[in-house]
Amino acid sequence: MTDSESRIYGKNLICVCVNEASERDVSGVLWTPYEEEPLTFSSGYEMIMLMDRLYDNWDFPQRTTSYRTFGQKDKTRDYHNPNSIRKREPIRSLKTYRGEKATFIVQVKFRQNSSWQGQVLWSEKKKNVHFRSALELLMLMNSALSQA
Repeated sequence: MTDSESRIYGKNLICVCVNEASERDVSGVLWTPYEEEPLTFSSGYEMIMLMDRLYDNWDFPQRTTSYRTFGQKDKTRDYHNPNSIRKREPIRSLKTYRGEKATFIVQVKFRQNSSWQGQVLWSEKKKNVHFRSALELLMLMNSALSQA
């Protein structure tokens, strides 16, 4: 794989630094080009939910479906954020961050069919793989961690 094939470009990149990994779950921090501090997660589920909230806040990539709920629908989440990252400049590069167990650069290109589609770069091995769902992203990360 050439160096150019192992890079991901985009405004909505998230660096996932995995610091702890077991057979059942992962924990670590998320770094973004726009937030001052890292976001800590203690499970794969929490990581996915944090990332989804970031994408909603950034309004990029936009959701194509509204979330279902058992309770009253929150209509405030259906409107697009006028402070989209499309109008913001990054405050940092993600190249320098490393997790204790592994580091992944994630780019979600689409949020269609109530899931994600995009690509993930395993930084240590410089392997870039496309994924078709949030579950597939978690499985790719898990397979990388089992090889590390």
